[in-house]
Amino acid sequence: MSANPIRREIESEARKAILQRAIFRVENAVIIAGSMLLAVFFPQPFPQTFPQFDWWTWLALGAVGVAGVIWSNLTDKEEAARAVAAMFREQHDPALIKERNLRAKYEQALEYFDRLQEVSGSMKSKQLRERTSESVRQMEHWVGNIYDLALRLQAYHADGILNRDRQAAPQTVTELQGRLRRESDPGVQGQIQANIAAKRQQWENIQAIDNLMEKADLQLDNSIAALGTVYSQLLLIGSSRELDSGAAQRLQQDVNDEVSSLQDLVDSINEVYDYRVEGLAAKAS
Repeated sequence: MSANPIRREIESEARKAILQRAIFRVENAVIIAGSMLLAVFFPQPFPQTFPQFDWWTWLALGAVGVAGVIWSNLTDKEEAARAVAAMFREQHDPALIKERNLRAKYEQALEYFDRLQEVSGSMKSKQLRERTSESVRQMEHWVGNIYDLALRLQAYHADGILNRDRQAAPQTVTELQGRLRRESDPGVQGQIQANIAAKRQQWENIQAIDNLMEKADLQLDNSIAALGTVYSQLLLIGSSRELDSGAAQRLQQDVNDEVSSLQDLVDSINEVYDYRVEGLAAKAS
């Protein structure tokens, strides 16, 4: 699964943020104020040499200066990278993960992601930088899925209704079975049997959810370990003079496989659970 749509969305928001920061930079305020002051107090600084130079010229020069500052910011790749990173963190705020263990795991994933970007960006060979940068960009989706899993696991652990029903359902089935053995009325027996079937179905659904979330918990650890493996691979690549096509393809394939696996798991959780930051509610089967 391609991470391009998500990255395009983040980059679009980042460009808006860069433009906003570029417009309201201190340099622009100084340029605007300076051009206005010069237009008022020195409207014709060269009356003999350049008589056509008038107050509006200062304003025009100020506008050109402001446009230059804005353009330099919009075309600054480092500024764009910083903006994208800031936007990613804004959309994947670790503060929303209250459960200490899960937050620690996500922060570890973020640490790997930061280091992967540094290693890729610091490679001396332009070819190495270009051929590894796409893989690193794909990892935004990887880390984003880790964030989604952590939030879903947190809400699952805190789901009081599910925790209550997990304890109550087997006990209720046992009690209903005992009542069924004692009941002689066929109509009541039929109603009790229907209740038993409903409770068994509820218990099976809870077990299925528990199994799915256990898989998510294990996958979370595996994905973070895989990030560590990719980090070591990138370090080895960086120590080489050039990246052969086979190594590039393997790295890209490893990233794509992990992204796809994580996305499939997140999607499968969404199919049985309506996710909310504040909690989870099982969907009706």
